[in-house]
Amino acid sequence: MTVLVHNQSAAWNQKLYDTIFERVIPDRAKPPTGLVAHYSAPLASGGFQVVDVWESEDAYRRFEVEVIAPAAQDLDLPPFETAVVEIHNSLVV
Repeated sequence: MTVLVHNQSAAWNQKLYDTIFERVIPDRAKPPTGLVAHYSAPLASGGFQVVDVWESEDAYRRFEVEVIAPAAQDLDLPPFETAVVEIHNSLVV
């Protein structure tokens, strides 16, 4: 099942996001297996958010455990909140 993954943190900013993005997806032509779409933006209340669409929660969790978590730990980045929900509908134009 396709899922939407929303990561956010008041402790994050664009610089932290750019730093970890370059680490975990160094070549945009070779996205992680299962990633459908990726978006990032500042939060209106401060902080930063990332919204992804993944082919499955398993694909996301595998990338989270094998790539994101080690990179975040290595870079000593603050934690973020994650919500994963099944996608009901989508429209890409």
